[in-house]
Amino acid sequence: MQRAAAPRLAKVVPLTVAARKVVPVVRWQTPAELVQALLAAEPEAHGVLWDRYSTSLRAVLRRSLGPDTEVEDALQEVFIRFFRALPTLREPAALGSFLFGIAVHVARGLLRKRRIRRWFRLTDDGEIPEPPDDVDPVSEQAQAAVRRLYVILDDLDDESRLVFVLRHIEGLEITELAACLKMSPATVKRRLARVTPLVFARARNDADLASFMAAPDQGERS
Repeated sequence: MQRAAAPRLAKVVPLTVAARKVVPVVRWQTPAELVQALLAAEPEAHGVLWDRYSTSLRAVLRRSLGPDTEVEDALQEVFIRFFRALPTLREPAALGSFLFGIAVHVARGLLRKRRIRRWFRLTDDGEIPEPPDDVDPVSEQAQAAVRRLYVILDDLDDESRLVFVLRHIEGLEITELAACLKMSPATVKRRLARVTPLVFARARNDADLASFMAAPDQGERS
C-alpha cells in the first residue's frame, strides 16, 4: 500500500513532544561509533554514512577523473568496496581516510581502463565530455579552462595525474598523499617536482588556462 505523503505543515510547524519521540536520533556522532553501527547492521547506519561522506567523495572522484559521466558509477563502486573491506578496518576513527583511500584506488583503476580503451579505440578520442546537468553552473570561460586542464592531465601517466590533482586541487599534505597512494613521502615529492612544472608550463601557454592557474608553491609541506 502506498504511504501517504507527509503534510507540508510538518516542514514549518514545530514538532510536538509526542511527535519528537518517533523521530530517530542519530547516535553515531564519531566515525568509530558509526563503524560499530555499520558492523552491527544498524538500519539507519548506511544512510548516515552516505549523508556524511558521499559529497566529499564525489568531489574527489570528479577532480581526479575530470568532468566525467563515470563519476556516479565510481561513487557507487567506492561504497561497494568499502562494505566489502569494512571488517578489515583496523582504525575505526580513520573512517574518512579509509573511504578516501578507496576513492583514490577506484579513480586510479578507471584512469587505467580509460587509457586502455583509447589505445584499442573502444571509445571516442578521449576528449573530456560536458559536465553532467546536476553540476553547479559556472561561466563558459571557467568550463573551457577546466576542459583544457584535463586535456593536459590526460597526457600524464596515471600516478602523476593523481599526485598533481590530490596535491594542487584537493590540497592534500605530502604525508596524506603518500598514505593514499601507498608511496613514500620522498617518492611523492619527486613526482611532484617533475609533474608540477610541466603542467604549469603548458597551462601558461594555453589561452583558456593562463589566467586561472596561480603559480605553484615552491616549497612542499609535509
